Amino acid sequence: MDMDGIRPPKGGAEPEKPEFSEPGRIGDLKEQMYSRGTQPMKRPRRPLTSLERKIPEDWKEQTPPPKREPLLPRSYSWPSILLIIAVLVFVVAGGVAVSFIASGSNVVTSNKIDIAINGPRTVDGGEVLELQVAVRNNNSATLELADLVITYPPGTRKPANLSATMETQRIPLGSIEPGGTRNGTIRAVLFGRDGDRQDISVALEYRLSGSSALFFSDAKHTVLVASGTLEISLVMNTQAVAGQSIDMTATITSRAKTAVNDVVLRASYPFGFEVNSTSPETESAGLWNLGNLEPGEERTIRILGVLDGQTGDTRIFKFVAGTRKTPESSLVDVVLAELEQEVAVTRPFLGMSLACDELTSENYIAVTGETVPITLTWRNNLDISLTDVVIAATISGSGFDPFNITADRGFYRSIDSVVLWDKTTTKGDLKLIPAGKEGTLLIRLTPSIANDLLAVQDPTIKIELHAAGQRLSEGSVPETIQATVSEEIRIATDAGFSGRALYFENPLGSVGPLPPKVEHETTYGIL
Repeated sequence: MDMDGIRPPKGGAEPEKPEFSEPGRIGDLKEQMYSRGTQPMKRPRRPLTSLERKIPEDWKEQTPPPKREPLLPRSYSWPSILLIIAVLVFVVAGGVAVSFIASGSNVVTSNKIDIAINGPRTVDGGEVLELQVAVRNNNSATLELADLVITYPPGTRKPANLSATMETQRIPLGSIEPGGTRNGTIRAVLFGRDGDRQDISVALEYRLSGSSALFFSDAKHTVLVASGTLEISLVMNTQAVAGQSIDMTATITSRAKTAVNDVVLRASYPFGFEVNSTSPETESAGLWNLGNLEPGEERTIRILGVLDGQTGDTRIFKFVAGTRKTPESSLVDVVLAELEQEVAVTRPFLGMSLACDELTSENYIAVTGETVPITLTWRNNLDISLTDVVIAATISGSGFDPFNITADRGFYRSIDSVVLWDKTTTKGDLKLIPAGKEGTLLIRLTPSIANDLLAVQDPTIKIELHAAGQRLSEGSVPETIQATVSEEIRIATDAGFSGRALYFENPLGSVGPLPPKVEHETTYGIL
């Protein structure tokens, strides 16, 4: 085969042209490609040149800029365009909705209900408190079936009827339109202790259209009670001798500007205290019903009892005054005043007591002109001996006759009405008293006669016992100690009665014969 061309067939005939031959340059190229008789011309190869090219200094070792990708594809299909538009619409609508909800433009909320309360911040107990209340609806919807509910402190009373309590009050406001305001005034009488802070709560209850749910918004107004409603004062010793009588008087005073109804007082006694008597009598254990107290009016309670304990003990008496919800309650439901009193217990080194004709001074009633035998009993309460003990009885009172008194084994000093006993008068009995030893001393006295007591109200004889002695202290040093006891003897009224029958001097007039006759009526006036 000739590589330079395609030999013609035998017989010298021309080869047939293919059926896809085309005229022109393109046809010639195709004929060269597919014809067996022709071959394309071979192009000579060119050798590589050794030419060196200079690179500008500005371009050496520079990083080529990154290739920027097109922000958007060069061509979009309609589904892609619609999807992008839908996403954009969703994002914009969602942002608008979130902004709308966050701004609260169409939300009904209690935060858009303003409750303003204007009034005094201080009030005296029993004084009428007046508050101005304004309610404004800043929502875009109407508040339906709105009620104003006021909650007062316990013990609040109605101004028009102080006997009626008023702890809650409901005021219907109806419907409050958007932007609407309701104004009003509330009044109440507050009671409390001095310095109490009391809260008045104002709440708005409402419903919305198409909803049965109950919503509310509230506000609070705090008032300071500048002057207490009631005041308790107590008269008693802050030190009490164990085993000796205690006399205390509690006074309850109304500081209110209006009447306080159904006042009660409750006393709480400490451990070791035993009540002997009270005046007036208690309604129940430790509870007194004091009734109604007008402004400035007061009630007095007297309590007598005995306190037991050891030296150094502290006992607390507590008194609470106020009102109760029902007359049958035994508790002070609304506390208007309270008082606590601490009492230190001491045990006398020498116990002393008096007995009048074998009765205690509280139970004994003396008679004018009759001699009263008084027995003084003493006892060493310490666990060590006492030495050089001196006992003195100071006698006084409106019923005491200083010229009718005698003392067994004692010396009566008339200049100051004092009876003295010591180791000399008792022949050494008070020189040394061992621990636990007891003894007795005797006084005889006669109260004043009735004619000397005509102008005296509630005559009594008061006896104050004082004792002093020495004991060895912990450092074995002699130490002087003292004790005091007070007793009181009451004197009975000496009443005399006489009678006369009057005829001529009868102020009512007498009829009938005098002297009287049989079967005839005669009248007298009996004096």
